[in-house]
This record gives sequence, C-alpha cells and structure tokens, in this order.
Amino acid sequence: MIRKPEVHAAKVTRVANGRPRAVRRLVGVLAATAALAACSSGDEPERGLDALGTPQFAPEPDGPTGTAPVAVEGGPATTSPTSAPSGEESAETTSSVPSDPPDPEHHVVSFDDPVGDAVGGLDADAPAWSDLAGASLERRGDAYRLTVRLGGPVPATQPGAETMNVATFFDTDGDGAIDHELWVNLGPDGWGPVWWTGDRSRPGEASNVTVVVDGDELRLLFPDVMLGAPERLRFSLASEYGELRVIGSDYARRDDAPDGDESVSFP
Repeated sequence: MIRKPEVHAAKVTRVANGRPRAVRRLVGVLAATAALAACSSGDEPERGLDALGTPQFAPEPDGPTGTAPVAVEGGPATTSPTSAPSGEESAETTSSVPSDPPDPEHHVVSFDDPVGDAVGGLDADAPAWSDLAGASLERRGDAYRLTVRLGGPVPATQPGAETMNVATFFDTDGDGAIDHELWVNLGPDGWGPVWWTGDRSRPGEASNVTVVVDGDELRLLFPDVMLGAPERLRFSLASEYGELRVIGSDYARRDDAPDGDESVSFP
C-alpha cells in the first residue's frame, strides 16, 4: 500500500475522481528530445503521447481565484503642497525617503513523498534517483524556485539508454484545470526544460527556466510571469524512468507526488 506523504507547511487537497493514471499525460523522451532539437532549428516541437492524459484537480471550495500581478512595495518619496486652514499660511511638506528598500515578499511550501513507492519499470535494480522524494515551491519577489528532491544523487547528464522525465502541473485559477506544465528531460547534454501553456510550447532557453543540479535536488528557477503571477495556485509532480523504448508506456518506472490523488496549495 502506498503511504500518504508527509506534508510540511503545505495545504493538500484531493484531486477530482476523473484524474487519469499516476503519470498523467507525461510526454515521452522522444517529444522532449525533439523539443530541444527544435529549439535550435526553429521548428515547433510535436506534443506527442497525449493519451497519457492531463491531471484534473477538484475545483477549490470558494471557486476560481483569478490572477493578479505581483504588488510593488514601496516607491519614491514625493513632495506635495498642503493647504493650510483659512487664515493661515500654506506650507510644503516633504515625505522622508526610507534608507533601505523593503525585503521582497517571500513564500515557500514543502512536502515529502515516500522513497521507494515508484511503480513499474523493467529494471529490477533501478537507480535511487528514479524515485520522487518530495518538492518545495518558493516565491521571492518576482521569481519562483521549484526544488524537486529525488531518492538519490541527481545525475547531471545521462549518456546511456535510460532517461527520465519530471513534470510539474500548475492550476493557477482554482478551477481544477491545468493551466501550465513544466517538463524537464534527462539526456546526454543534461536536463532540458520545456514549458507548456495550453498547446503552446517554449523549449530550451525559450522556456525561461534555469536548471541546477545539486546533490539529490533538481532546482528549476523561472520568473513569475510564466505563471501569470497568481495570488495562489496548486501544483503536483510526476515522473517516469526507463529506456527510450518504454518511455510513455506502462513499462516505464513511474511515480507521482503527492501520492493518493492529491495536489499542494501555494502559498
């Protein structure tokens, strides 16, 4: 039996019953590799493997939230005349300029996923890093950092036959539908990102995603404009590992986080 994940500083909500299987429209390595090639050639990458399906979150109890731009705190000091009461002289007042700007708004949520709960796969001795171990999402000012924790040290490149896809799904308006998807694929040249909004893709540098490998963590940095700067959102992750020939099939080793058909609310 799959154990329910431990959740730290994160609100977890149940996903609608109509959600497909654990990996949910996870694009195979062929599509991700083609996307990186298309980035240099100027061709639009093909979607591929749509039969795997997209997750459908349960709508939030208070309905869709909409999106809002990030608020700008502080601002320049202004000088303006003030009107004195009748019979008194007018005076000009100058507001003081703060010595230090305010710190940018900072939010973070984190949750754990049980290591060893990945299912399937043809490799009886799959590497530890092929299993999701949890994630954290952090927003500071106008930038996000998504940290995906794996079950072992994350390889920077993968020259062999095996590959891995890690996908993150975002619902930014609370209606349960997925609005944005961030995929990263491991290959001979490292982890290649592809950002999807609807049917529009942004592969490689066009994704505005910076990938950093550090120990057992895969860190993905991107500006808030990629998500439309929502006041709050929900997200979940999925992965699949295996040789190229089994990616996108039931023979791939798969995991999702959180388990139990759940998503995580942010902030």
